[in-house]
Amino acid sequence: MSSSGSRKGFVLFLVLVMVSVTASFLFSLYYVSTLNFKKAESFRDYTVAYHAAVSAVKLALYFLRNDNNGFDGIGDDWASPFYYNYRGISVSIRIEDECGKINVNNLKDNRWYGIAQRLFEKLELNVDLADALRDWIDGDDEVFGNGAESFYYEGLGYRPSNVPMKSIYELFYVKGVDDRVFKKLRNYLTVYGGKVNVNSAPKEVLLALSPQMGEDAVDSIIENRPIKDLTKLKELPGFDEELYFEIKPLITVRCNYFRIEATAHSGDTTATVEAYANRYKVLEWKVVQ
Repeated sequence: MSSSGSRKGFVLFLVLVMVSVTASFLFSLYYVSTLNFKKAESFRDYTVAYHAAVSAVKLALYFLRNDNNGFDGIGDDWASPFYYNYRGISVSIRIEDECGKINVNNLKDNRWYGIAQRLFEKLELNVDLADALRDWIDGDDEVFGNGAESFYYEGLGYRPSNVPMKSIYELFYVKGVDDRVFKKLRNYLTVYGGKVNVNSAPKEVLLALSPQMGEDAVDSIIENRPIKDLTKLKELPGFDEELYFEIKPLITVRCNYFRIEATAHSGDTTATVEAYANRYKVLEWKVVQ
């Protein structure tokens, strides 16, 4: 091949390389621009969904403030999930009262401690959890039963609070609680309220209220919800006056503490806010996703 032909071939090769590089650069620029646009669009949609979920929590508080029928739980308008859509934004709201659960901060009292033990046994959990929970919230550093105090927790890098729990998520720090146990316990334990609401308590909690509480009595409570007057319990199958007066100091038909879960969808994004509140204000909240 002549030197002239070689130069032409080299120039042609160089042009092809430059075209290829230029095309790759332009494609990369287009990809980055598209990616940034998608990120911006996703961020916009998430921001809209987040604020819609926060607004839904405020809407839930409005419903709770205007609830004055004398009882809480099954039978209330807010007790069923509700949904709404507005200009492409869909929102769902779920409200449950926290009084259907056992307040873990009551476990310093021997009676509630016994209730917690019976509950854990029914849930097929280690009953020693009641000891560990009691040690976590009591004001001393003496180990109760099979619980744990500073000597145990310092090996994990922290100390027990020895004060009432402020959030159910504090359970994660307690001896014997892992993800599996927490997922089960959060349906039965709370840090809010005092007495157990018979209109929302699950069967396991009702059965744990007394060693004399039988399946018939619990089933009759559940079947006759909503119960608006506690004295009506004496008339239900499985009840007698002795059982009624035994559990009366532990139960109620009202509640002032609630868990609100608000989920909003905008575009391809979702935001969920979990809040714990009384009827007038949010006490704690977190973004779930």
